[in-house]
Amino acid sequence: MGSATESALPFFIECVLTFFCAFLTTALFYLYINSPFKYWRKLGVPHVKVNNFLFGDFWQNFWLSQPKLHEKAYYDFPKERYVGIFSGVTFRKPSLLLRDPDLVEAVLVRDFSYLSARGVTDDPNSGPTSKHLLNLGGEHWKIMRNKLTPTFSSGKLKGMHSQLVDCGDALLGYMKEFEDGKPFEARDVITRFTMDVIASCAFGLNLDTINNPENGFRRMALSIFTPSLRLKIFMFIRGVAPWILPWVGSLLRKGKSGDKNFFVDAVEGTLEYRKENKVERQDFLHLTNELKLKDLEMIKNKEIDPNSPFIFDHNSLLSNAFVFFIAGFETTATTLSNAMFELAVNPEVQDRLHKEITQVLEKHDGQPSYSALQEMVYMEQVISETLRKYPPLSSLSRKVVKEYRIPGSDLVLSEGSIVEIPVHMIHHDPQYFPEPEKFRPERFNNGKDAIRKGTYVPFGGGPRVCIGERFAKLEAKLCLAMMLSKYEIVKCDKTSERIEFEPNAILLAPKGGIWVAIRPRSS
Repeated sequence: MGSATESALPFFIECVLTFFCAFLTTALFYLYINSPFKYWRKLGVPHVKVNNFLFGDFWQNFWLSQPKLHEKAYYDFPKERYVGIFSGVTFRKPSLLLRDPDLVEAVLVRDFSYLSARGVTDDPNSGPTSKHLLNLGGEHWKIMRNKLTPTFSSGKLKGMHSQLVDCGDALLGYMKEFEDGKPFEARDVITRFTMDVIASCAFGLNLDTINNPENGFRRMALSIFTPSLRLKIFMFIRGVAPWILPWVGSLLRKGKSGDKNFFVDAVEGTLEYRKENKVERQDFLHLTNELKLKDLEMIKNKEIDPNSPFIFDHNSLLSNAFVFFIAGFETTATTLSNAMFELAVNPEVQDRLHKEITQVLEKHDGQPSYSALQEMVYMEQVISETLRKYPPLSSLSRKVVKEYRIPGSDLVLSEGSIVEIPVHMIHHDPQYFPEPEKFRPERFNNGKDAIRKGTYVPFGGGPRVCIGERFAKLEAKLCLAMMLSKYEIVKCDKTSERIEFEPNAILLAPKGGIWVAIRPRSS
């Protein structure tokens, strides 16, 4: 009996030790995984209550649309200038959500040198289309931005105007199909137009997506922006564990690499054709190719170091062309289709806009010239109000690049900290925009400069403001001017009461689309 007791004792001790080790491991894991959620409490910053200790509030990304993600944090702390959160671009990592427009202005403009990087970026050297402005920071970003800015000057935009008009004429030709009052999905139609505009103005390509929507360029673009669960999972891993993307990213982005290769082949083919046939066209592709050739010449003359990371090389050309194509096609289409919805449900706004278009075009021989569009003041207000109510990106993020003290506080953010700006929430805050759900272009009667700084940032702000803002607005003005001069946009049986958004989209994507109809105007 004694021997049985003696043999049972080591087994008992082993069980106790095993249980203790398991308990200790679990406790340490919990402390490790939960430690980020104590970050703001230790700093005395008001913060949201975390619902999931593993991933913060990431799970709400699967059922909430982009505008709703920061709603609770924004409205639960009405008297705070900033709020600590654990969601957004970094998911489990702490981010600081700004509520005060003065802080928004400080982060984007006045203190830009402290927060000059975007929140989450990819390695600019990770592929032939990754070396673009959105992924760059520091001196490299500054040099490239300075090189690219002249491509969007007033002179360059005027030079592209005739191509915009050609695309507008093609759109009006296609719209004849709906003159009988048949409903159509505005976003589908407008994405065809914006695709053709970008292809023509940027690369000199006549895609005719209006009449032939099943081309490779449109397929590539739609594959990137179509809402999907796979996209959300990719974004989650990108924010939490970017180091494993080389292993799993190809699976999550299945199909997209082939689309990018299609784009690269198309651009390189166009460059080769122009070189062989001595074709010169003042578009984005030509201008960026000139930047590349200029740097190659400077290397040849030993004016710059051939190993410098700041050289505008072939990948720089491909990368910025890719981003310009993708961003220019989708964001403008989103804004235009949202504007069409608002004009359909607010006929008094549409009537006033049509009256302005008619009066201005009469002074310009009926032509929507560059100078004619600049005279359309109410048009500018309509587009500004559309961007207020439906900013393409519901939030902006900035990364602290050197220790930064939040103005008017004792809070110091360390290098690498993320600051988020809830654009959609600020745009819909009744403090700054009374009755925010109403579409009221007259908010901008005195221009954007009369709006409180930090409350209206649809294109971002400061040195990192969207480089293509003026091009996007010119395109939107031309489209609306040409369309409204010929048609009245009206509601149909499928027009919704309000626009709801898809939860698994990068940009604002309407659930079920935007359905309207048109009615030809009398001559």
